[in-house]
Order: sequence, then C-alpha cells, then structure tokens
Amino acid sequence: MLGKKISLSIKKAFGITMSLAIGLSAMTAPVLADNEAKLKLPVGKVKRTAAPVYDCSPDLLLIMPNAQADNDEVSDLLKEAKGELVGTMGEGRLKCLIYKTEKGHMADTEKKFMKDKEHFKYISRNYRFRAQVVPNDPRFTSEWHLGAINAPKAWDTTMGNHTKVAIFDTGCQASISDLAGKTMKGYDATTVGARLTVLGGPGPIGDLLGGLGGALSEGAQKDVQGHGTLVATTAAATANNKIDTAGVAPGARVYPVQIAGENGMTDDIAIMAGLLNMMASGNKIVNISYAAPPPVGFTNALLHAPLHVYMQTFHDLEGGLIFLSSGNDGMFDPCPPTHYVNVVSAIGPDLKLTDFSNWGLPVTFTAPGKGIVCTARDGKIKSVDGTSFSSPIVASIAALVWNANPGLPNVAVESILKASCFKAGSAPWTPYYGFGMPDAAKAVKMAKFGM
Repeated sequence: MLGKKISLSIKKAFGITMSLAIGLSAMTAPVLADNEAKLKLPVGKVKRTAAPVYDCSPDLLLIMPNAQADNDEVSDLLKEAKGELVGTMGEGRLKCLIYKTEKGHMADTEKKFMKDKEHFKYISRNYRFRAQVVPNDPRFTSEWHLGAINAPKAWDTTMGNHTKVAIFDTGCQASISDLAGKTMKGYDATTVGARLTVLGGPGPIGDLLGGLGGALSEGAQKDVQGHGTLVATTAAATANNKIDTAGVAPGARVYPVQIAGENGMTDDIAIMAGLLNMMASGNKIVNISYAAPPPVGFTNALLHAPLHVYMQTFHDLEGGLIFLSSGNDGMFDPCPPTHYVNVVSAIGPDLKLTDFSNWGLPVTFTAPGKGIVCTARDGKIKSVDGTSFSSPIVASIAALVWNANPGLPNVAVESILKASCFKAGSAPWTPYYGFGMPDAAKAVKMAKFGM
C-alpha cells in the first residue's frame, strides 16, 4: 500500500495545457426504451491518423529516478547538465523531479538522461494542448441520454447519494441550483500554493491529513472557463428540484479539481497533482474530459510515462477508477489499451459512433455524447456535443454501482460495467465502442444482487 505521506513541492509556476475539444448543437430526440439500445457499427469508417503535434513546456522535463539510484549521484548528474531542479512531486514509487534544462538544450538533455538506465527510470516532457472555443447554443429540453442508458430505472434502486465523483476540469460553479449544496470545496491544482504539500493516504486518517493539501488552495467551487460545470452537471445535476436538468447520478456529490485555467489548458503536472490529492483525500472516481489528437494524448503511456505511473498507482494501489474522454478529432487511436484507464467514445441518438469521436485500441466504453443536456455556469440549460460528456456519463454509472454496493473493489465495478453493456452485434469488444455502452439499471442490479 502507498505510504502515508505524499509530498508535492513546486518552486515555480508552469503553463497549464491539453485540449478539451467540444462543440455544441441544438437537437431533439425521443427517450429510448431499453430494448432499443442496440449499438450500430459505423459503415466505411476510415482509419484516419495525423502527424503527431507536440506542444510542451519549454525546457522542462519530468524525471522519475530509479528506486535503487543513489540520490547524491542523481543530484550530481542534474547539476552536470547545467539545469535547475525546480520542484518535486510524490514520494517512493511516485517521486518525480521537475527539472528545468539549460535553455535550448531540452532535447539533448532528455536524450542523455534516457540513455542512463542506472539512474533514471522514466523521463517525459510536460505535454500540453490548447482548448477549443466553446460556443453557446439554444435551449434543449429532452435528455435522451438518460433513457438510452436506463438511468431512470437505476434510480428506483439508487441515485448515487453521497458517492463522490471528482471532476478534473476548470472548476465547478457551485452556486447554480443544479450543483448547490452538493459541490465540495475541492482542490485547485493550477496554483503554486496548492502544490506545496499533500499528506495522507486512504481511509479516515488520510481524509483528515489530506485536507491539509486542500487547505492550501481556495478550492475549485468557481468555474473559471465554463467547461467544468457542463461536465459536472452531466454527471450529477440534482434531480427532482423542478429546475434545470438531472445528472446520471443526481444524488452524488461533486469533488471539483481545477486542472485548467481561463484559457482551458491543462498539462501532465496538473493531472499528477490532482491525483496526489485523490490519493490523500480518499476519492475513488475521477473523470478527465480532456483529450488530444492521437497519438500524443493521455492514452500514450510512452509520452506520458510519469503520469501513467500516477494513474496506475491510483487504480492498482488506491482502488480508484479513472474515466477519460477519447477525444473529438474523428481519428483512430493506435495507442495500446491500459487496464487502469477507462477511455470513453461517443455515440449519437442514432446509436452510432459520432463523426467527431476518436476511436481505436484504447477504447473501453461508449456513451451518449451528442445533444447532451446539461447546465452551464450561468445557470442556463445547454445542449452540448463531445466525448467530454460521454466520459462523465460512464463515470456516473460507476458512482451508481458503487453506491448500490459500497464494498465492491474497483475491478469489480469495472467488471460489472462491462458485463452490463449494450453491444454492437455479438462482438465482445470493438474499437468503436470498446465493451459497449453500460446499462445503468442492469449494472446497479448486478451490484446489489450479484453477477
């Protein structure tokens, strides 16, 4: 089990980046009956890829030393490279050095350190991608996606009361009616102060000590850009309050983690800082509605090696679940799947893969992602498109499952989600839909009464 102390120290602020490609559209669609939810394979889908587009913090490397490496020798090597150690994250297997290279020598230094297997285990750049503009669209009144996943039937058993869903995004507007009284203080991973110290581990002691890390930030109850509130209300907007919309898990609590600023950008460091806070505060469900054109997005375990160590630790040692949007580039993702990240593609009301959804080897699930009704940070109802919204739908079904049976380990929750899925034909898995679209009602029943 992970040690009880997890530290994070940063001496300088860094740019925050990674794309949240979404679009908005007005549309209408009937609520689907559960026996109509049969996924349809796309016809003539082109295996389209693009040349990698790299954007990263200038002259900055994330370095994970070998556990057996002598600390003095590592320090000497860093000094010899004429750079500066500007921060550290984590401890033990999570120890990551944030190293500012000599100006203009990042590539040379990276190549040199990567050859030194004795002292350095993983090295990556701090990759970042810019967000796209989020336009506004007219009001949309039919939440077709709730019927498609059988959410109302699941609510007969549970609405996810008090189960926490962490929304890694631009913050959440806690003052709007759909999030009022259910949005926790959360954590701001974008500021230097918030990254100073995170203490704790799983359980009550970890929750108490982990609060020290959260106390160093102002929290994330304000949405600085707008995307986070749309995602949060898709996941957990309050139901039965006669206003606005209903989320998939309307009784769940929202734990906002701000990983992006007003420009809608995030990077590896912010995600890693947020995951440290998850480990310290005992949160188990994380939604990350950010992606980039394959193969440079978060699904690439080679480019984002330190981040993947953090994600795997959160899943394997802390028992958490991570849900990640596949991205909105309409492209094939060739990156191999990882057991510790659930990647979600998007379908439309026709139950086919949307034109914008990425698809490929890492896809674990699919869910509605077109014409999704949610509430914006100004309290107005919006219709939105994007895998940014299919991902929190599946994350919220996981919250319903865990609320129905809190004693389940994370791998059992994942198994239930997979076993409950509506599929496309007889194939157990496809690169378009992964294992399929989870059926909330069936999944909750399986959690409560057994597989």
